[in-house]
Amino acid sequence: MLRYLLRLIPVLTLFLVLPARLRAQDRSADTAAIAEVRASIRRYDDALRRSDTAAVAQFWAPEYTFINPRGELLTRADRLANLRAGRTAFDSLAPVLAEERIRTYGKKDGVAVHTTLLSIGGRYSGRTERGQYRATAIWVRRHGRWQQVASQLTPVTGP
Repeated sequence: MLRYLLRLIPVLTLFLVLPARLRAQDRSADTAAIAEVRASIRRYDDALRRSDTAAVAQFWAPEYTFINPRGELLTRADRLANLRAGRTAFDSLAPVLAEERIRTYGKKDGVAVHTTLLSIGGRYSGRTERGQYRATAIWVRRHGRWQQVASQLTPVTGP
C-alpha cells in the first residue's frame, strides 16, 4: 500500500502544479496581447489627431461600424468620408489613462474590448463635440495586426 501511495505522489504533484503553470502562461499571453492592443490604440489616436485618413483606415476593419455621440450609426465608408472632408477633426483627444480597461478573449485570432474615458474637442460628422465621453471599441487581431470592428462614444452628462 505504501509503495502504491509513493507512486501516486508524483502524479498528484503534476496535477497540482500544471494548472498553475498554465494559468501563468495564459496571463503572460494576455499581457502581451494587451500591450499590442494598447500600442495600436496609441497609434490610432495619433492618426485621428493628425486627421491621417490613410493611417486611420488601416485600423478599421471593412465591416467596421461606429455609433457616434448622437446615437447615429456610421459605416467605415461614412467615417472615412467625414475625415477626408474635414467633417470629423479633433482639436484635442486625450484618454484618461486611469480609466482605461482592455480585456482580451481567445488565443490566435483574439478579440479585445477596450473601454476608456476620453476628453474630446472637435467635430463628428460636422457637428462640434466637446467634453468627456465613455468609449468602447471592439478590436480583433487579423493577419498579425489589430483592427476595430465596432466602436461607440457616449457623452458623460453627470458627475
